[in-house]
Amino acid sequence: MLIAPHFTTRRKVLGGLATLPAWRHAWAANGNLELSVAGFHGPFQKAFQAIVINSFERAMPGVRVTYRPTINSAQLLAALRLEREAPQIDVAIADVSVAILAKQEGLTSILREEEIPSLRDIPGWGRFDAMNGVAFSRDNLSLIYDSRVLTRPPESWHDLGRPDLTDQIALPVEDTRGVVLLPILTRMAGEDYRQNIEPGLALMRQFAPYVATWNAQPDIYTLTLAQTIALGVGWNGRGQMLARDNPDTLRAVVPSEGSVAQINTLNLTAPPQRTRLAQAFIEHALSPEVQTAFAKVAFYGPVNRQVVLSAETSEAIFGRPETARREMHLDWGFVSQHYNSWIRRIQREVISG
Repeated sequence: MLIAPHFTTRRKVLGGLATLPAWRHAWAANGNLELSVAGFHGPFQKAFQAIVINSFERAMPGVRVTYRPTINSAQLLAALRLEREAPQIDVAIADVSVAILAKQEGLTSILREEEIPSLRDIPGWGRFDAMNGVAFSRDNLSLIYDSRVLTRPPESWHDLGRPDLTDQIALPVEDTRGVVLLPILTRMAGEDYRQNIEPGLALMRQFAPYVATWNAQPDIYTLTLAQTIALGVGWNGRGQMLARDNPDTLRAVVPSEGSVAQINTLNLTAPPQRTRLAQAFIEHALSPEVQTAFAKVAFYGPVNRQVVLSAETSEAIFGRPETARREMHLDWGFVSQHYNSWIRRIQREVISG
């Protein structure tokens, strides 16, 4: 069970809203307010509830936060569209590509430092004009493997093309995993993904003869634990959480060539009457205390510059220091424009062959 540390006071949560007396008066008068947060299901939800929501509720007596789980960001976007005229979600957690689309469709509101002071501590890759939201965490694409089969950890993305693992490799690349793997493979071939992704597609095609499944159902982690596959691609945060609970079976590793930081964002979608409370929640989630605790428990990289991780936690999230230095920060505005076309090319040229 995940237990949230008692690190946040009501004063810290409200600190960024001290200049908003009307909102504070309304909160004091009501005493009971509800806030709705929607985001990823599974281990992320459990960690977010324990670390972020529970501490916020302790710091804000009378406030109740409900978490609405979604299968993925596409489902979240569909809900925001459906509720456009009467928003039910106040804070939406979505991957960066969906946050960009949500801004384009007018589904999110601008975040300002005057209301959320911690925005000043977020680097440029976590705040940019293409989206209204702000980065909350970052998760690296990694290799997920069965340590009962691979007694030595895989060290390279090239391990996805190992002949000795024929029909034991899962490569679910018809979604964001494929979209971020392409730039990695393209860089490995010495090219810039913004200029030419052909080398990345060519390398992915080299992996194809050894792949047992392109559609890891129910997911890469379950198949690994069941010894159905020995190696595949997945998200490091969930992989590390499961590795902690299953130390003799499943492992996750960031390959030596480096990986891509997939950004999970917080987006303001609340109607006017709940905007101030939603801003307070976002400020809380971005605070160094919460960011540090979430990284330690959930193995997602923090975004606040004030956070300093232990060497052990940092290596679990980003890999060894030399690997961490090779982490890629994608131009997500560019990637968003090419997302669907890249997926179609993977389907047509790699999977269908």
